[in-house]
Amino acid sequence: MSSLSPTSFGLAATDASVHDASCANFTPATVPLPPLRGWQTRRHRSHHVLGFELTEAIARRYCQEEFPIPEGASELKVEAHLTVMEDVVPDILGRKFAVPIIPAPLVKEPSALSGMTHVIALADNWAPQRRWRQPPSPEVVDQIADELQLEGVEREPRWYKCVNQD
Repeated sequence: MSSLSPTSFGLAATDASVHDASCANFTPATVPLPPLRGWQTRRHRSHHVLGFELTEAIARRYCQEEFPIPEGASELKVEAHLTVMEDVVPDILGRKFAVPIIPAPLVKEPSALSGMTHVIALADNWAPQRRWRQPPSPEVVDQIADELQLEGVEREPRWYKCVNQD
């Protein structure tokens, strides 16, 4: 039985060491991974959702594109329509992207001590389905930010503490 060596393939002994050294440059361990974004590294014990704030501007944009507000609608009807969008926008995005389809949860607004707001949830750390607990990939997050027409720092989702609704 013969053993295989570099010379059995027509290579000089030094060629094999050069080959081994050049292959070492392309191993998965040396390929740099993209840096993790802040929202990918945070984990919370209490109930938090990762998402984008559902602003009135986003709700109005979806109203114009998907469900237009009737001309001459009263302020009360406009407000009611925007409230309905808290359920509609997450539903539209959930069908288009792999994110939870849940009504926009009520969360504590980070910029105000006692304020609250609704968010478009991308992940929920207490979700009953394991797949909704993990944040989507950065590519999906960027696609959703594009869909929502977000700019600047608004393009990065944040972890929001959910308001206890018990």
